[in-house]
Amino acid sequence: MRTRRIENEWILLETLQQANPGRLNLARNHDLFLLEVDGLPALPLPSPDHVTANDTISTRHRLRIVFPRYYPSMSAEVYLDTPVFHPNVHPETGFICLWAKHRVQTTLEQTLAQLQRILAWQSFNENIEHVMQPDALLWYAHDEARARLPLPFVPFTPVHTEAWVPRTMPMRRRLS
Repeated sequence: MRTRRIENEWILLETLQQANPGRLNLARNHDLFLLEVDGLPALPLPSPDHVTANDTISTRHRLRIVFPRYYPSMSAEVYLDTPVFHPNVHPETGFICLWAKHRVQTTLEQTLAQLQRILAWQSFNENIEHVMQPDALLWYAHDEARARLPLPFVPFTPVHTEAWVPRTMPMRRRLS
């Protein structure tokens, strides 16, 4: 099941790349997906002596998507090659905490949409278990920070619109 799902996710990414020309570059090394993504605004990490975000906004990022051994029961892990300033991004490894709770049905298309929301500060998780940059959360508490956020972005053109709406399973009835 894991192998088939990873293959389907790769096909989905290729379709997403075609629907969003110039915004996604894909490479693959077995179960490791490497993406260059354009149009994801994010604040760079501040200098060590300042706990404020710089005025520069980076929009092009290199990502690694890693599939854990028990994928899809466990979520795919997304890492930025260059970490950014956000409470849910690890400042050294670039790991991004995308979900408060994982769902098996979550696709990489939904993952990239969530990534856009997180990097633009449209979404973040204040729960201590998910905060990896406490200084970013403290910075957000200031009025001047909130006036700059969220960063504007253009969402990806979706390829599976039905995947964006939570589905309810039809009720199953016993036939015997």
